[in-house]
Amino acid sequence: MKKVLFVGVGFLALALVGCASTHGTSPKGLELPIEKAALKFAADVKDGGYKIVTTDELKYWLDLGKKVTIVSALPLMEDKELGTLPGAVNGAMPKTEKELTQADRDNLLKVVGSDREKTMVVYCGFVACRRSHIGAKILVENGFQNVYRYPGGITAWQEKGYPLTK
Repeated sequence: MKKVLFVGVGFLALALVGCASTHGTSPKGLELPIEKAALKFAADVKDGGYKIVTTDELKYWLDLGKKVTIVSALPLMEDKELGTLPGAVNGAMPKTEKELTQADRDNLLKVVGSDREKTMVVYCGFVACRRSHIGAKILVENGFQNVYRYPGGITAWQEKGYPLTK
């Protein structure tokens, strides 16, 4: 019994030493900015009332032919320069809610149409970009039932090597 306990404690010690030598989730070991961004993201999701979808999940939906309205919240010029996710419509949003105008809201609601049951996916450039949060939140506030924010945005889509529409 003592031998089993000794071996178990030995494995635990090795595991703890292994964890102590890692750099966390940041390549440079800077966890505080990542923690701050993660908490902001979690607060945005709670405040926005929408769901989230990952890069692989969204690609799977598209491969299945799921009926999804994909909205790029990036400025139209960026969509033209970078391309968009397949089939995306442009519903450009400002960087902050303070900059949001009624014209921004009206344009978003116009481009997505009136089907409040259809799945909506809003994206922008990257996780910390808040344009997708603003757009998704507006859709929820206007009665859309199946709203998703795609936080990885065009950057994550490109990192996976998935196709863009130009």
